[in-house]
Amino acid sequence: MFHVLSARTRGRVRSRLFVALIAAWFALPVAAAQADNVVNTTFHENLLLSNPCVPADDFINLSGDTHIVITTTADASGGYRLDDHVVSHMSGVSLTTGTRYVASEHQNNRSYADPPFPATDTYTDDLHLISKGPTDNYILHETMHETVTADGTPTATVDSWRMDCAG
Repeated sequence: MFHVLSARTRGRVRSRLFVALIAAWFALPVAAAQADNVVNTTFHENLLLSNPCVPADDFINLSGDTHIVITTTADASGGYRLDDHVVSHMSGVSLTTGTRYVASEHQNNRSYADPPFPATDTYTDDLHLISKGPTDNYILHETMHETVTADGTPTATVDSWRMDCAG
């Protein structure tokens, strides 16, 4: 059996249905507009740096790899959360004293990229180079820039190095 509704009743039913659909839409969990972006890259480095721990002019020939995994995750406000995992393995030899140095570091960084894009974040990672001889240890400061594009794609560049004697 079918009931025939008046035009006025049909309008109220449609209005209530519309309000219920809008309420249901806003009750749905918010999903990210796009999947995570992941960049997985390794920088192979060959550096000749002045040794700050030796009074005479001394240079250390360093080489090794810095492996970086950057994950960007979109959020509801249009920005991206960046999670970095940086693993560095370096070794080198003093050209004057012959002392060997080794470093192995694992670091995690978290940052946030707000619109407008591209957005760039700069931070410094420290590598502790351990002396395998009579000279002091030292710290190699590696400055890195991360840029996030509007689609969440990250890039990373290492553009400066600085060393301090660590004793």
